Amino acid sequence: MTESESITATSHRNGYVLQASRKWLFAVAAVLLIALALCSLMRSLYFSPKAASPSYQGPLIITKGGTYSGHWESRDSEVPAVEVRTSEPVIIENSKIRGAGFLIRSKGYGANITVRNTEGYGLPPTPTSDYAKPRRFLAVDVFRNVVVENCYLENTAGIYLGVAYTGNGSPKQSIKIRYNKARNITGEVYQGLERVQFVQFNYRGQVPAAEIAWNEVINEPGASAVEDNINIYNSRGTPQSPIRIHNNYIQGAFPYPLHLTKYTGGGIITDSPGTDSLEATAYVKVYENQLVGLGNYCLGIAGGNHIEMHHNRAVVAAAFPDGKPYHFWTSGIWAKDYYKMGNTFNNSMHHNTLAVMGKNRTWRNEVFDSTFAAAAEYANHILPDSITKALEEDEYRLWQRKLQQNSIKLGPQQAL
Repeated sequence: MTESESITATSHRNGYVLQASRKWLFAVAAVLLIALALCSLMRSLYFSPKAASPSYQGPLIITKGGTYSGHWESRDSEVPAVEVRTSEPVIIENSKIRGAGFLIRSKGYGANITVRNTEGYGLPPTPTSDYAKPRRFLAVDVFRNVVVENCYLENTAGIYLGVAYTGNGSPKQSIKIRYNKARNITGEVYQGLERVQFVQFNYRGQVPAAEIAWNEVINEPGASAVEDNINIYNSRGTPQSPIRIHNNYIQGAFPYPLHLTKYTGGGIITDSPGTDSLEATAYVKVYENQLVGLGNYCLGIAGGNHIEMHHNRAVVAAAFPDGKPYHFWTSGIWAKDYYKMGNTFNNSMHHNTLAVMGKNRTWRNEVFDSTFAAAAEYANHILPDSITKALEEDEYRLWQRKLQQNSIKLGPQQAL
């Protein structure tokens, strides 16, 4: 190789080295820029109160029927975590849903929704622009068919079915709320509180074969803010197929904040303000439920007709876990034409087992004095035993045995 050839070869090698070095520097710079961008994105996801968590997707809007599974959330109370905008049958299953407002919402579509094997959790509420939006696990206005089975609810505002039933009147287009577990129903909204329930019916029309059954609802003092655990509000079954509310275990109903002495919630109630007997709550059977440790009342008829409440158990020691007595009203069963609309008649409350201490644990209060004026009250059994927290705990053991004997399994039945 000549000297000139050697110099040329060396120059080429140096050029290649310089070019490779530049490429390497550009690659490093690109990696650094991508890393910085990812860090910025992760920081925004972490610090933004309305951003989806890494393990959850953002809000979902369903416009076609089908089966949907996944993890969705909304950290904005204005935006449902899942919104159903179709009348076609929709199944949501094997999912986890979190929301600062409505978890699952459908409004005005004549919905046909099944939710099963799904967990729902309330997130901290945020401001809303027009009206308060409590963290309902499911809120449906106008529906043909609703099924909620084997779900778990925690820190939610329960299930609400309103406006109108538009189904065909067959048992296949009905309401089934069964085999669910709920913890700490709460009506907390941003800087406020709404009245919410584990279940409220507030629809117009007659629904055949509607059923609320085999659910376990436990509310803790100071951690929950439930009004009535189950409220049937100007909603109707049919004479041949009444709404059936049976074999539910409901524990706890307290004022919020807990120090308040006035509380208007409680256990299971029928309610019928502002309407005549043809649109009032009617054709409801409430039986074989267990109501434990509730404030205000256990079973109530505030309005409606053709309502029968029988063979339920109500045990209220009227004491907190630390032994301090409840400082608010407690009672067993009551009935009254509360709204004086002439729509309350043909009702009965019978064969219930009752053990209820009154406010401050100074007296017994199983049956409200004026119950006979709005319902036939007979054959109710008052337990003679002293009413203690241990007696309440016995009710939960009884519930567990009942589940086992009937081969009932509650909540999601597979890993999500």
